[in-house]
Amino acid sequence: MPKSKLRGGAKVHNTRVTHRNNTVRGLKKKAQAEYQEMFEKTMETLKAQYQAENGETTDLNTEVVGDIDVTDVEVVTPEVTDEN
Repeated sequence: MPKSKLRGGAKVHNTRVTHRNNTVRGLKKKAQAEYQEMFEKTMETLKAQYQAENGETTDLNTEVVGDIDVTDVEVVTPEVTDEN
């Protein structure tokens, strides 16, 4: 193989690959940040639109957990008939 085809050898190749991977990684981070920002803006506008239409406010971060007392529950048992 002629020297012109080697283009610097393995060391230069590894440098190019590292540079390419860093560039791709940076572009992915930038795209993810832009998407996240767009998503948050969209959620804020939808939340404002919902509040304007329904007059209600919703807090999506609240946890719905209540104390359930078993004595307050009516227990229904099915009737068993002996058909022999």
